[in-house]
Amino acid sequence: MGVYTQTELRGWYQYYSKNAQNGCAPMPVYPNDTFGIRYLLEAIRQVKANALLESRQQCLKDLGHAFIHKLFPEPGLCVDTDEPEIVKTILATNFEDWIIPEIRVRGMLPVLGYHSIFTTNGPEWQHARAMLRPAFVRDQFSDIQCFDRHVSKLIDRIPKDGSPFDLQALFAMLTIDSISDQMFGQSTDILGAASPEALEFGACFDRSVFKIANRVRLGWLSQLLPDRELDADVGYMRKYVARYVQDIRGQTEKDMQNRGPRYVFLHELIKTGEPDEVIRDQSLSIFLAGRDTTTSVLTYLFFELSRNPGIVAKIQGEIQDLGEHDPSWEHLRTMKYLNWAIKEALRLSPPVATNAREAVRDTILPTGGGLDGKSPTFVPKGTIVRYQPWSMQRREDIYGSDANEFRPERWEDLKVTFQYLPFNAGPRICIGQQFALTQMALITFRLLQAFNTIERKDERPPVRKLGVNTSMLYGCWTVKDFSGYLVLVDP
Repeated sequence: MGVYTQTELRGWYQYYSKNAQNGCAPMPVYPNDTFGIRYLLEAIRQVKANALLESRQQCLKDLGHAFIHKLFPEPGLCVDTDEPEIVKTILATNFEDWIIPEIRVRGMLPVLGYHSIFTTNGPEWQHARAMLRPAFVRDQFSDIQCFDRHVSKLIDRIPKDGSPFDLQALFAMLTIDSISDQMFGQSTDILGAASPEALEFGACFDRSVFKIANRVRLGWLSQLLPDRELDADVGYMRKYVARYVQDIRGQTEKDMQNRGPRYVFLHELIKTGEPDEVIRDQSLSIFLAGRDTTTSVLTYLFFELSRNPGIVAKIQGEIQDLGEHDPSWEHLRTMKYLNWAIKEALRLSPPVATNAREAVRDTILPTGGGLDGKSPTFVPKGTIVRYQPWSMQRREDIYGSDANEFRPERWEDLKVTFQYLPFNAGPRICIGQQFALTQMALITFRLLQAFNTIERKDERPPVRKLGVNTSMLYGCWTVKDFSGYLVLVDP
């Protein structure tokens, strides 16, 4: 304990002395917490209360838009921030100084593997991104018919007798069906007649994603806690994906011609010539990126639509303007109010509420230091910067006094760059964002076309559950009444 105490105190001394040597000012420090234990205990308390996001937002208001603390039990320092200039620096301006933190890599590695775009840095990450980028061409995300098939199944699953159902759960089924269809050329069909193997794949995926978040929070302590269930789930998912890889590798040229011009993501990955384990890791990464993200945003969007009938009416007006035609990718892009509503949902409930980078060398942040938080500040190698889109996208000095209100009209003339990060920014910006936006737009279009309106009877405020992505703790329980309404109810 004595050695640990000396090491930590020496780290703080070096932090202050290096700031002075570089003509910088230190950041505000989380109070009364030299070793990071108080911060950790408070975070645990807020996680249990499902209030961590709100708690961090309040800390940033109280301490300025950036503060520094120890991240116990990890070594080194950690910065929490919702300052766009700092975010711009670590994601773009000084991109080479910052990597995905080791703590996150360790948490994701057992599930996503060594080759994933989410667990690699440097040349390995560049290779992974170059491998995936051609797969996200417009022909893929503008395949409206593929999306439409699964939306129709979702609507068919809505009980006709007025019994309640969880819209969030249906969105989760829809997204895994849609992504698997695009990925493998064959859907898991969870909304329809899913095979036992597909159902087990979905269950394994859900459990594994939940455990990723816990492993990241535990840091190196997660290495001391073997998890046989996780090992079994990951093994099952890898075998499930490997079967499709082997099937496609075994197809003849005639088989490829018989399937027609339809785009299948796995075909494009196999064309790269990468070995099976690389293709497997990237396939699971695409599931992680696309499934829970879309589910999270759609659930929050429909929660807000249920509270704002005027917004529903405006979107339905755009739908009616299309007439009897089926929507195309081009039509969806021209529906301004629909897209504003989706952008607003992404602003108020970003699926990745907190993200992070780690300094690979001693470096300087352009702001955050000093009593006013506006001076440049030095941070040593190994410092983790956790930036908070959740808090930043609710700042009143950026979005106005109504920043906490759901108001799609703000996007009519609002111009933001690093103040708005639903898909991250800089070289690591999400390459699948157009895929996700097209999916969200079509699903919203079809549901508001199928039902007269949406009402809300559950008056509780939304409570978020934090995992790799955010979700609604109580789901989004809904009934279809006999007037063609979707009514959100208290479960």
